Amino acid sequence: MDDVTDHLAHDRRTASRVLAGDEDAFAELVRAHHGRVVRIAGRFFRRADAIEEIAQEVFVKAYSGMAGYRGEVPLAHWLARITVNACYDQLRRQRARPEVAFSQLGSDPEAFIASYVGPDGDGAMARWEREEARLAAEQVLARLPAADRLVLTLTVLEGMATAEVAALTGWSTANVKVRAFRARNRLRALVAGTGRR
Repeated sequence: MDDVTDHLAHDRRTASRVLAGDEDAFAELVRAHHGRVVRIAGRFFRRADAIEEIAQEVFVKAYSGMAGYRGEVPLAHWLARITVNACYDQLRRQRARPEVAFSQLGSDPEAFIASYVGPDGDGAMARWEREEARLAAEQVLARLPAADRLVLTLTVLEGMATAEVAALTGWSTANVKVRAFRARNRLRALVAGTGRR
């Protein structure tokens, strides 16, 4: 047997144990895959509580839907697809992105500001410019439809190939290419409208 076959056999055994009610097997599954689920969700959402909420939703769906796991793909891939779908659903539910209050920057807003200003003000302008650019990028992305944000996040931020995105979303590869092309054009138009480079 090769590594892929061994890995799939291990995943099938894990799924069988979870279905049989083995709590240790489910705990192992969560420990093994929590980091990747959180990383994917973190590409879509910034707040730690929102990311953890998505992760919990993913593992609840995985637990309740384990009978649907056929063992044809690795559990990691199956969970990534559940994660992408959960993120996409959440993006669609969000009507408008609320502004972050200054007090939400941390428990000590003065320390947040101080972290951007060195002892002699060294590099403060560069750090503020980077932060301003990051916030502007988030605001522009927030104005895109959920499907556009999804395809750009997976192709650009995650660096996934078209086939990988198609497998995770259930879209055809042609659909992924068209959606990515249109999303990039919408993003360019939005950025042009802001007067930023």
